Amino acid sequence: MWLLLVLILLIAVVIATLGSLFAGLFWLLGSTWPWLLIAAGAWLFWHQDGRHNRRRQARATWIARGAPAPKQQPTPPKKTASVAQPLGPRELPIDLQVKVEQIRRKVDVLLGYADRFPPFSQDLYLVRQTASEYLPRTVNAFLSMPADSMDTPMPANGGRTARQELVAQLDLLDKKLDDIAQDLQRQDADRLVANRRFLEQRFGTSDTGTDEATPPTDATPSKEEPAPASTTA
Repeated sequence: MWLLLVLILLIAVVIATLGSLFAGLFWLLGSTWPWLLIAAGAWLFWHQDGRHNRRRQARATWIARGAPAPKQQPTPPKKTASVAQPLGPRELPIDLQVKVEQIRRKVDVLLGYADRFPPFSQDLYLVRQTASEYLPRTVNAFLSMPADSMDTPMPANGGRTARQELVAQLDLLDKKLDDIAQDLQRQDADRLVANRRFLEQRFGTSDTGTDEATPPTDATPSKEEPAPASTTA
């Protein structure tokens, strides 16, 4: 127990002595310690810069004496892979482009009148299929053929070329759209006539609107004159 107390007293004496020494040092320095810090920083900067300067001078002297410069490994040339330029998308000839755009325009117009088709209309289904499937499939089938075979007669098709076959198929789609448009117009006309007949039945009017006036007739029959008596000889 006494040994522990002696050890604690010794540690306290050492701490007190060090504290008094630091306190006396700061009291002696007073307000000059910031200048001491600045001077220490300047000395470190000059010392480090001097070492770097001496290294640069030694390196310059060594190179001036003809020492071989360190070899730099040549960088291997970059391999540029020859990437094939993608081919631009093939386009239809101008006359066929005009035909395709004409069909697309008719489809857009007919789809704008979709509410005027009867429910579950087969014609409306064909119009939608033409826009989404029939026309794109027809054009893609033509563009998938080699470019040098578009004007070559095809024996399996009666000797017609691919261009002629595409024109025939586009004409078929165009004609069907014209027929659907005419049927829609005919249905509109039929509905108009049916509405007129409904109004006539509702309000009891005839086709002409007014009956033609008939001339008046006498109520009493006209007396016939007696025939002259025949004379006998």
